[in-house]
Amino acid sequence: MHKRHFLVLTASLVFGSLISGSVTMAADTKAFPLRLIYPKVKVIEIDELTTKLKLFTVIDVRSPLEYSVMHIKDAINIPTSDTKFVDTVKQAVANNGNKTAVFYCNGHRCHHSYEAGKRMNQDSFTFDGGINDWAEKNPQLTILFDKPFDPKFLITQAQFDAKSLPPIDFMKKATADSSAIILDVRENFQLDGITIFPGREIRVGMDKEKLTKIINTAKAENKALFIFDDSGARVWLLQYFLEDRGVKNYYFLQRGTDGYLQMIQGK
Repeated sequence: MHKRHFLVLTASLVFGSLISGSVTMAADTKAFPLRLIYPKVKVIEIDELTTKLKLFTVIDVRSPLEYSVMHIKDAINIPTSDTKFVDTVKQAVANNGNKTAVFYCNGHRCHHSYEAGKRMNQDSFTFDGGINDWAEKNPQLTILFDKPFDPKFLITQAQFDAKSLPPIDFMKKATADSSAIILDVRENFQLDGITIFPGREIRVGMDKEKLTKIINTAKAENKALFIFDDSGARVWLLQYFLEDRGVKNYYFLQRGTDGYLQMIQGK
């Protein structure tokens, strides 16, 4: 009798743990959708990275502009666009006592850190919370414009959402304003022939000099800025750049060109 109860209890516990594991995995992949696309890339969670930060070589794989705006303290900037990316990473790791590399970029939907992990095979981790999650949880270990990050300057989700327009609204508002400046900040490899405003959009990527010039012009001439990327991940960081320069008349395309494509596909 006791044996039967024990077997039933054991089966229940195993089944329960399987369900729990499935729920956790589902929650993880919903919050971090790229984990399904890159199943072989090893992921490190924010709590572990926080407590073991000094045991790793932390590498920021974003553009120099994004890195200059905000980065993890002591992180090394090696963009994935570096033509010698793998060799440069290996050298950085060697220079840092051969501590395992951890890559990060702009957050849950940013492919760059995963691509970096994929290129380095099993010799590294990706932190897919990105600079967004990191700054919120670890302001004392975050650098904003070359200074320790003050939490009061954190751009909240609500503040970002207030400047992010659904594709249909973004299109209507930008089309109605003939004097508006439309900026495409995607990288070259992300363009894929997608043009939202033929003849109007200016492709600048994350070129700091070009962006600064255009932003200054928009501010001086009181022109609105409509800015889009591929997924909505990197414009959040760009918001710090704009606010630091006192620009207020700007809008982002919600979910970037990914969101735009979903709209025209009726999804």
